[in-house]
Amino acid sequence: MKLSKIWFTIFVFGLLAVFPYILPSMEHFQIVNFRRLSAPFAGWAHGALDRVFLRPRKEISIAVAPTAALPTAASAEVEPPPPSLLTGDYVGKNWPVQDKVKEILQEPADDVSIQDFGCAMSHFYEALARTEEKQPEAITRICHFGDSPISGDLISGAARTLLQNKFGDAGHGWIFIAKPWDFYYHEGIRMEGKGWKVSSPVLPGGGGGSFGLGGASFTANSPADYSRIRTTAKGEGSAVSRFDIFYLAQPRGGTFNVYVDKEPAREFVTQAETRSSAMVSINVKDGGHTLTITPKGDAPVTLYGVALERDDPGVVYDTLGMLGGTVHHLTFFHEDTWIEDLQNRKPDLVILNFGTNESNYGYLPYTEYIHGYSLIINRIRKALPDVSIMIMSPMDRGARDDDGDIVTIPSIPILVAAQETVARAENVAFFNTFAAMGGMGTMARWYDDQPRLVTGDFTHPSYTGAAQLGSMLVNALLKGYEDYKKNLAGPPCTPPGEVAKTTPVSEQ
Repeated sequence: MKLSKIWFTIFVFGLLAVFPYILPSMEHFQIVNFRRLSAPFAGWAHGALDRVFLRPRKEISIAVAPTAALPTAASAEVEPPPPSLLTGDYVGKNWPVQDKVKEILQEPADDVSIQDFGCAMSHFYEALARTEEKQPEAITRICHFGDSPISGDLISGAARTLLQNKFGDAGHGWIFIAKPWDFYYHEGIRMEGKGWKVSSPVLPGGGGGSFGLGGASFTANSPADYSRIRTTAKGEGSAVSRFDIFYLAQPRGGTFNVYVDKEPAREFVTQAETRSSAMVSINVKDGGHTLTITPKGDAPVTLYGVALERDDPGVVYDTLGMLGGTVHHLTFFHEDTWIEDLQNRKPDLVILNFGTNESNYGYLPYTEYIHGYSLIINRIRKALPDVSIMIMSPMDRGARDDDGDIVTIPSIPILVAAQETVARAENVAFFNTFAAMGGMGTMARWYDDQPRLVTGDFTHPSYTGAAQLGSMLVNALLKGYEDYKKNLAGPPCTPPGEVAKTTPVSEQ
């Protein structure tokens, strides 16, 4: 029986709509990109919906409390009370940063720029100047550490595109060997894999250890296990000149095979006398490629990730987000191997972008929080003494009050104030994302915008919202860069030594 013209037309259109989901090369023609649609929600931990839609007692105020003394060792041992987004005890409630909170709440969004304490950004700006001049091999590298919005390459993906459009595409940058958690996605890169045992401080049983540059290690033994990373047909990430594979060298380490496109396998041995982080580079003709990695099967191998770079001058932007991550999780990384990873990667700017997950803590000693940042900053400087370091504050985060209105949770501005305090004390740069967005009540405004700029958890940005955040970050970096070029004789920053540095917490 012949189909009517209407049914035949519906069949043809349906067939055309399905093809982009079957053929990778037609991904850009997909009607709905489910990875982007679901990404902001995938980061929700168990019970997050209950927290979003809870109806807490009406007691939301950012009235500044009197400055309290630092928590004592005895108080740190008290059993922490249950966390609450709006009422009761919350992280930062009695932290000695209340005067700074007042300033943050009054800061106009249009005036927010990078605060360059200790001329911390000079190294990055110098590298960017060489890249802009197209000097040979002038690649400016950025390592952006953070939590779920960074794990999904949301804010960082937008920033990468903007910077590469202006200064040149030097490659996609770092990517894990396989997905360490569901909410892991990179713009412009397709990846798949199976058989890897993942270890990370943000995963159950992770503890401490060697987690590579980004916070997750992948171990496998069978030749049936594999990882495959493919560049896209065009646009961002479509070309690569070199694959840098990061792995753990260790006693009784096995061998892994690497295939580039349809070329014969190349073998690399991970066995070594002592444990250390190592890297091997594979040069390829600039263009699109598929990289496949499999264990040989002679012994377990532990891999971390792959960096995709090109030889052309430009910017490389590494996305190093951990789902549910905090700055405290970075302290679980094995110090020596992480330092080796940083030295192998050679970033010009390291961004520490945490605070979203800490904002839901019911209790966290101020000294412990400050010490975590101090410890990580010192490790980064130990690896790369001249590198630029910038603390990027968390976004606004909202919850519904007793009237059903979306309001800023009280811990957010306190965490922002504490991070700025750390930046001043450690002579690093600081970018106030919270203020740049608009400060108090931003999530309510963003949720009401069309299209919505934040998802229904009032925590994670939508794809459009993430693009705005990436643009805010890049605009701040470019403003600082232009100011730097105008004031080469005297950079618009606070020279080292003029910022009062506090005594490290470990020495108190």
